[in-house]
Amino acid sequence: MRKLISAIFMIVTLLSCGKNERYHIQGNLRCVNAHEAYLMEMTPIGQLEIIDSTSIRGGSFRFRGHVDYPTMRFIKIGTTRPFPVFVENNDIAISGSVLYPDDIVITGSNAQNDLNILTEKYKEVNNKRNALLVKMTNAKKRGEKAQIKHLKQNYDQLPDSLLLITNNFVASNPTSVGAAYFVCSLTETFSISKLENVIKLFHPSIYGSQYVSHLRDELTLTQRFKAGGSAPDFTISTTEGDVVTLADYEGKYLYLDFGASWCKETEERNEMMKEIYAQYHNNGLEILSISLDTDEEAWHEFACKAPELPWKQASDLLYWASPVTKHYHVNKIPYGVFIDPNGNIIKIDAERLTLGELARKTFGN
Repeated sequence: MRKLISAIFMIVTLLSCGKNERYHIQGNLRCVNAHEAYLMEMTPIGQLEIIDSTSIRGGSFRFRGHVDYPTMRFIKIGTTRPFPVFVENNDIAISGSVLYPDDIVITGSNAQNDLNILTEKYKEVNNKRNALLVKMTNAKKRGEKAQIKHLKQNYDQLPDSLLLITNNFVASNPTSVGAAYFVCSLTETFSISKLENVIKLFHPSIYGSQYVSHLRDELTLTQRFKAGGSAPDFTISTTEGDVVTLADYEGKYLYLDFGASWCKETEERNEMMKEIYAQYHNNGLEILSISLDTDEEAWHEFACKAPELPWKQASDLLYWASPVTKHYHVNKIPYGVFIDPNGNIIKIDAERLTLGELARKTFGN
């Protein structure tokens, strides 16, 4: 009897825990002309992938599941564009019209609420900057130099005000995963070093969140990856099927050139890079092009079209998820890193014109 009671207690406990640690999304939308709703997540290479589906009846649909931490997901219905929803283990309600995805209301997600608050603050700051740009344009037309200077000072200070707003919010809400997601989006505007103080405010209890983990990893990489420091090692395949590593260029000056087959600038700058290579290759200059591609055929086709480039071209076909891209802190292309014969970083983000200047300074001609 005692064993039976104990077993029942365990089952009840497990069921109770399961209920509290699962999300339940209830959608009730208008103007729905579809039979299924899809729950999607963003892959490391920036593509939406379906992870669940459910039927729609009269505009109503449900999703159930579990997440370890609040996670940004997307819901797609019919041909309308997917709309974002921060999923956490709670009862989440979605209402509105599929015709106006920006006006869809989501309740029951604390992470969503926090993200909405910070997003509105961002919009306010951005609107102020746009208004100041208009005023500066008009002041220039009137030739009001003093007014232009005053307006520009205000304009330049607004990003710092956004940082302060974000800093204060995270300081008051250190366990907010929604805020961590927002800070991730700020890395497109601010350097990770500029966001360091904000990142350090997040509580250890959410270090396992993919967003906080990403920010902390980026901060660590930034602190390690700097001019004068050691260049991270890498292993990557070339168009010829060979595998190259940083050690293969020991004793040479190496310029890592990050681009992609789909990047027009990458193609445009190859001719100038070729001239620099021809001039300084005998002095010890090597170049390795690393392409942020996912389509092997497109990459090989681009490589074949390149104007007889005499250096190796490589890719692991992992797009932005490439370990090389991550370790070299690539967040835009074209992008370059200049490395000395001992494997130490000389210059980060050395553009083609800068590379020519660096080569002249390095080789003295």
